[in-house]
Amino acid sequence: MRRAVRLVACVIGVLLAVSGCAATDDPYAIMAGFAPNTPRPFPNPRPKPEPPRRVVQKQSLPPRTVTRPSTRTDMATVRRGDTVYALARRYDRTPREIIDANGLEPPYTLFPGQRLRLNAPRFHVVRRGETGYGISRRYGVELTTLMRSNNLRPPYTLHVGQRLVIPGSGSTATVSRPPTRLVAVPPPPKRSSSRFAWPIQGTVISRFGPKAGGRHNDGINIRAPMGAPVRAAENGVVAYAGSDLKGFGNLLLIRHDGGWVTAYGHNQELLVKRGDTVTRGQVIAHVGDTGTSGGPQLHFEIRQGTKAVDPERYL
Repeated sequence: MRRAVRLVACVIGVLLAVSGCAATDDPYAIMAGFAPNTPRPFPNPRPKPEPPRRVVQKQSLPPRTVTRPSTRTDMATVRRGDTVYALARRYDRTPREIIDANGLEPPYTLFPGQRLRLNAPRFHVVRRGETGYGISRRYGVELTTLMRSNNLRPPYTLHVGQRLVIPGSGSTATVSRPPTRLVAVPPPPKRSSSRFAWPIQGTVISRFGPKAGGRHNDGINIRAPMGAPVRAAENGVVAYAGSDLKGFGNLLLIRHDGGWVTAYGHNQELLVKRGDTVTRGQVIAHVGDTGTSGGPQLHFEIRQGTKAVDPERYL
């Protein structure tokens, strides 16, 4: 059974709500736990451009220089109202790629006319205290994929100064998408209780904390019948509803008063959308088997800001 261990991505900047609210509503930032003191990888030197190819048409004609056209857009110009998250969706990158490529710092404020690089580093140099799990989360890749790309085997021992290849970075084809206009998220309502309610009745099959192979579960996994109702654990406002984060399937993030966030993953169907206000006990989704789950279940997290805490201590 594959446990829903959260190795996201990456990925990954702080999204300022359109209303001007400074709370973090970007799912990448919430679920990856990025903080202002998160170290950035050393930048990778830009590759040298290929020399132009010379193609001879005929002996009687002078040689003609042919330059291979670029298949990627390397730069983006910030428009009014753009965020790191919106640019990532438009140019088919991860927020983390844009943040790292430009050395952006929280709260990742952008300005109209600002020029941003879109290519992320291809390597990460290991620093003191870093783990494979932490690096995989930073870049939004699976731990096993990261380790396999670097010919490493469990227990994935790393060394300071070691250079790791980041699989997939800088290789995604550019696909233009319409600009994403995000719905403003209102402030969350007051909480009804100091403790959260269980979001569903079922059997806890994976608890919070470290797992085998260097993995870590940032929440709990509750087995329940397919289609069973998933309920909001407390009054709040929907900060995210979608399936952009790898592994979570159909995911809901609900922001609560006091800086709390609850997460509900692997859903079959989402019944609320970003910006909706929900009440404690309201049915917000149905249990599913989406993402990297091992059968019908709910992956549930409680976060204080971006820091994951053990849900069973607060339920």
